[in-house]
Amino acid sequence: DVRAEAGHIVWEGAAEEAGGAKDRLKVTQQVAAGVPVHVLQATLAQLDGSFSLPIEAPADALPAIGTKRGGLRVALQPRLSGALPGIRRYFENYPFTCLEQMASKAIGLHDEAQWAAVVNTLPTYLDSDGLANYFPPPAGDAPRGSDRLTAHLLAASHEAGFALPEAVKKPMLDGLTAFVEGRIERRFWSPRPDLDVRKLAVIEALARHGRAQARMLDSIELAPNQWPTAAVIDWLRILRAVDGVPDQATRLHEAQQILRSRLTYAGTTLRFSNEVDDFWWWLMDSADANAARLILAVIDDPAWRDDLPRLVVGALARQRGGAWLTTTANLWGALALDKFAAKFESQPIGGRSLASTGEASSVVDWSSAPNGDAVTLAWPAQPGTLSVTHEGSGKPWLTVQSLAAIPLKAPLFAGYRLTRTVTPVEQKDQSGWSRGDILRVRIEVNALSDMTWVVVSDPVPGGAT
Repeated sequence: DVRAEAGHIVWEGAAEEAGGAKDRLKVTQQVAAGVPVHVLQATLAQLDGSFSLPIEAPADALPAIGTKRGGLRVALQPRLSGALPGIRRYFENYPFTCLEQMASKAIGLHDEAQWAAVVNTLPTYLDSDGLANYFPPPAGDAPRGSDRLTAHLLAASHEAGFALPEAVKKPMLDGLTAFVEGRIERRFWSPRPDLDVRKLAVIEALARHGRAQARMLDSIELAPNQWPTAAVIDWLRILRAVDGVPDQATRLHEAQQILRSRLTYAGTTLRFSNEVDDFWWWLMDSADANAARLILAVIDDPAWRDDLPRLVVGALARQRGGAWLTTTANLWGALALDKFAAKFESQPIGGRSLASTGEASSVVDWSSAPNGDAVTLAWPAQPGTLSVTHEGSGKPWLTVQSLAAIPLKAPLFAGYRLTRTVTPVEQKDQSGWSRGDILRVRIEVNALSDMTWVVVSDPVPGGAT
């Protein structure tokens, strides 16, 4: 029986003959929980005096071993920033490794060492035109780097203040310039025409590095009312950064009015009225990312000052389990929250904060923990109330996550229905599987709505090929 908290098992064996010959073997085996702990619910609030929440341990959760199999994760911090526990947990546990994912993880975690590792390998991802691929292209392959990925890397690293060496940045900028001027082409499958939207993203990235010119817009049909929100945000930033655009002041006012007209709030959740049309997943655009990018685009605009807190709270309300759905959304979200905190959350937090379930409690003393702290409180034996109070100056931010390990008794569907069927191709014994048998695995996926990026993880059983 493997302990719930175990991460690995060490096996040791030894053999010895009467004549003195002996041997010894030591093997370390990595293990994972058969029923992992998941975030079931999460909430975020600014702690203005006191906060309470009814709590009850999930009915089917595995028995708690202290806090090893779940509990209430209570985190307090002085600011809304990219270090929100849910975002950090999302990136720390994120397993996939294309270039965009590795770059988003490094920037989202503010990890300069990870960023340096991405930069060191970046030349191997660039094609002969200087455009980046999601994975290193085979030697001698025709240039098929993505203009959209290249623009994203240049824009995100610039927004975060993460440097790109000139030896890498220059060919990327040259490649984007050649693309937007029509000297090179990139044609990819897309469910709808997207060239103008891609060019706007490229020009916005070039503008950040002083390489955009008004004439680059000549090949684009300027119809912002028909564009997805991500393109309108790019357009807004272009109009602010690039001189010489015809009717610039009028177009800038129009872009802001379009963005305001698309904003709606459901409770505290920020939504866009055309959200269904904003799911341009093949360009890594989503409504979650748009909400964060809008904050970054207007954070220094006095006309949007009164709207910013609602934008931030509304964007945060879009999270699920303490994070947004995609790497790009979490990257832009972390950057937006950091910049909001630096500009608007200047009042220091002092005093102490107390969290209690009635059976367990914990205190955060802000004099010894100026950056806040996080604790996990065990689930109470009976339904109760989580109470968190702050005594002192400022209004710290509170994140509460409900954690539990719940064995599935039936399939659990959240937006997708999956059916897995195994049928024999060659089977020696009809009553069971034997060495050498060949089987076919079929996975049927029924999506209830469009999603952005999806991974189907179906591990091969141990011993099989």
